[in-house]
Amino acid sequence: MTKPAGTLGQRLRTLRRERGLSQTDLAGGAVSASYVSLIESDRRTPEPPVVELLAERLGTTVEYLLTGRDPAELNERRLRLRFAELALANGAALEARDRLLELAQETDPELRWETLWALTRAHEALGDTDRTLDGIERLIDAARRGESLPVGLLPLLMQRCRILSEAGDFGRSIELGEQALREVRELGLEGTDDEIRLASTLVAAYWGRGDLATAQRLVSQVIGRAERNGSRRARGSAYWNAALVAEARGDLALSLELVEKALALMAEDDSEHSLARLRLTYAWLLLRAEPPELEQARLLLNQAYDVLVRVSDTGDLAACETELARLELLSGRPAEAIGLALRAMGRLEARKAVEAGRARWVLGLAMVSDGRATAGVAECWTAAEELQSLGAGLEAAQAWREVAELRARHIGADQALEAYRRMADCARVRPPSPLPDPSAGKTHEPAAEAAAADGLVAVRTRTAAKDRG
Repeated sequence: MTKPAGTLGQRLRTLRRERGLSQTDLAGGAVSASYVSLIESDRRTPEPPVVELLAERLGTTVEYLLTGRDPAELNERRLRLRFAELALANGAALEARDRLLELAQETDPELRWETLWALTRAHEALGDTDRTLDGIERLIDAARRGESLPVGLLPLLMQRCRILSEAGDFGRSIELGEQALREVRELGLEGTDDEIRLASTLVAAYWGRGDLATAQRLVSQVIGRAERNGSRRARGSAYWNAALVAEARGDLALSLELVEKALALMAEDDSEHSLARLRLTYAWLLLRAEPPELEQARLLLNQAYDVLVRVSDTGDLAACETELARLELLSGRPAEAIGLALRAMGRLEARKAVEAGRARWVLGLAMVSDGRATAGVAECWTAAEELQSLGAGLEAAQAWREVAELRARHIGADQALEAYRRMADCARVRPPSPLPDPSAGKTHEPAAEAAAADGLVAVRTRTAAKDRG
């Protein structure tokens, strides 16, 4: 069918000419030819019975004449959208993206926002951070204009905060997250599930930046609200992010307790994808235990990996491969660790992400363990630089501390100083003020030296006399 013209009259004239009918033929005695002419020139709006008659004679639908939308075409597009969403759910993100891009170009107003939401999720699954954020911003603007969307404003604000954190833009994530929380609370939504989950996501951003004091203060508030009013999912989200803060503060036992609570709460109610990400966090903590809980971590990582491969989420899949690499390294298999770390880095090569720095870090450690100390320490140095450049202050400081030790052990103690300086920068330790140069302004003329000596003797004499008195 010809693409719809802009008005009912224009659509009527286009279809009449396509059918080879004159205005008299279309009128057919039920109305006058002049009335048809007035409708086509948009100088008359026909009554519903007349629209039904004209649609029947033109072989079209009333809806098409009134709106320009053919129900059959709309249904066909809706079916294509469902197939694209099914492909996305089954892990075929590239296929889904291509289908959705075709649909987006057809600009059907009925499916515009559903298509954009699905396309944004496909971009996220493929690791295209810029296009993901662009889609989220457009959806947020539409939500604030009152458009009918397949997703609410608060989940969109939460997703934007999370994606910015994962990209390493912690400052922007925190700025927009705090702004969103103020907006939500002004609307009287404090304590709702969405507000609790948004605040929990903001906790993760503060943790990523290394601002543990603010993260701890906020997470305590969030847990209080979640335990009073939150659903199982909201409480699980609060405990999940609280576990990260507890680990960073050195309380691994509390961290494991919190993540186990989160898993118990979310196991029945949350999506398979979210559970995979939570299991990944649990394994990440177990690998930091003393000694590491290798077998339990392996079970959790394999469970997570099976899901993440199926849903084809690039960032989470790379994170899982990084932890699998760490597991192999701790198990004494550096060659396998190198392969997994390289695979994770390959998934992230087109994007800036904190996870890329983590993967490179494990790669460097594995190379050192594999007997390639110089090259491995160089990779660790690059990883620490990446983490620092992305604003992951706490992780970068820890990385620089370990780089200093690696350099001292494998290259030479004198090579460690710069790494320690970088560590201090990440921890925001100010460099010391320069001490005055004792030789500055000193003169070697005998008279000056004698005068200074006389002055010193005089000071000592006065001091002795004072003490005695």
